[in-house]
Amino acid sequence: MKNIWEIIKLLFPLNRSLTGKGNRETFSIIKKSILPNLEIKKIKSGNKVFDWRVPSEWNIRDAYVKNKFGKKIIDFSKNNLHVVSYSAPFKGKIGKEELLNHIHVLDEHPDWIPYRTSYYSKEWGFCATKNMISSKEFAGPFEVLIDSEYKKDGQLIWAEAVKRGKLNDEILISTYCCHPSLANDNLSGLVTSLYLFHYLTGIETKYTYRLVIVPETIGAICFLAKSDVKKIIGGMILSCTGGPDKFSIKDSFDKNHWINIAAHKALEKFTGKDYITYPFVPDGSDERQYSSPAFKIVTPSIHKSKYYEFTEYHTSADNLNFISEDSLLQSVELHKLWINYIESYKLDHKKNNKNKKTLSMTNVTKPSDFCIPKRKELACEYQLGKRDLYPSIGGSINQSAHLENIAGSDKRIFKLKNKIQVTGHHLEAFCWLMHLADGNNSNYKISEKSGIGLKIINEAIALFHQKNLIVLK
Repeated sequence: MKNIWEIIKLLFPLNRSLTGKGNRETFSIIKKSILPNLEIKKIKSGNKVFDWRVPSEWNIRDAYVKNKFGKKIIDFSKNNLHVVSYSAPFKGKIGKEELLNHIHVLDEHPDWIPYRTSYYSKEWGFCATKNMISSKEFAGPFEVLIDSEYKKDGQLIWAEAVKRGKLNDEILISTYCCHPSLANDNLSGLVTSLYLFHYLTGIETKYTYRLVIVPETIGAICFLAKSDVKKIIGGMILSCTGGPDKFSIKDSFDKNHWINIAAHKALEKFTGKDYITYPFVPDGSDERQYSSPAFKIVTPSIHKSKYYEFTEYHTSADNLNFISEDSLLQSVELHKLWINYIESYKLDHKKNNKNKKTLSMTNVTKPSDFCIPKRKELACEYQLGKRDLYPSIGGSINQSAHLENIAGSDKRIFKLKNKIQVTGHHLEAFCWLMHLADGNNSNYKISEKSGIGLKIINEAIALFHQKNLIVLK
């Protein structure tokens, strides 16, 4: 088996996305080099999975921008971040003003390329350094090419491997594979999960372990829609495990769950209690899907330079110089320790709260705006983009390096027919609403648990009700 840094260098250049050639190449390398029993799962484009449809398969052959001198000043072949992932095809000769409408840059870091996506909007676009578009070489007219295609008869793939234990109860090890040439987010988590699972295959375990490698969000939704997940009793998300910062944990929605407690015990022993704890919020990675009301699978995550928390996040600066082999190996060892605590934990995890009675509001004086929202579909998050409740260009939400022109800051709003202006605070409220609107939490309780003001929560509920996503009790 190749060492961890060799695998990192093999996989880093590949242009991974939700679908396409880069994902197939990635899984092929994994099967050949690390996990020969990796099973590739497929689902056809257009298939319905809960509230979503599997997108058309996207592939790209070439993309560039040539200036008036015929020089390529933006070149996909040199860095695959140069093209917005899932960009629509385009070919033509255009002027400077029009081209600038299709280029994303970072004002704060003029020599970095941002990472942006347009998975469901079919827009075309490039990402470039601010220094390039400010230079004398950025002179038009420009010859522009994006040689990409959408295959409606294509497919989305993900990968799974199972290590049988003495019990049928499963521990989920989930990671995501959809980011092109971003080292910490999330090539590091992908590779860490591979070496962790390889370790598991060589030892006897009490629990059965299921490795799942998915394109983020839609891949996890496909896995949940097409799999029998009743045996899964908890798990972990492996994301951002190779950075230079100290270890951290994002707690699960139930921080008192035995798997969450086992993670803290591992961190305390491995770091001498020198680590960061981030509270659960229903955004970030695929914990959003696993923790949705239909599944409630506990999946905390341990990081080394957590997403959102490092300036290089979602930029070309998240490269092989940002991560290190030592950080990756430390993460593998820490996750092994976490597994050992999971294997030896004595708590009766079979007990659950399904029969736990909730507080009855029958005899309580309720405010006039009191309501209990319940989602019409309890599995996974809703696809908000198709309802004009989410930005069409992704990649910049909660990116500390760049808060211009994103819905994650209040500098941009969406104007809807009902006059409510949707800000970044509303996007946060939508996430909490999708997580907590199971028919047991009132608007007041959702406000309290999320820390979001009642006015924003009520507006989010109104928007969801208008879009026919919830009923009110």
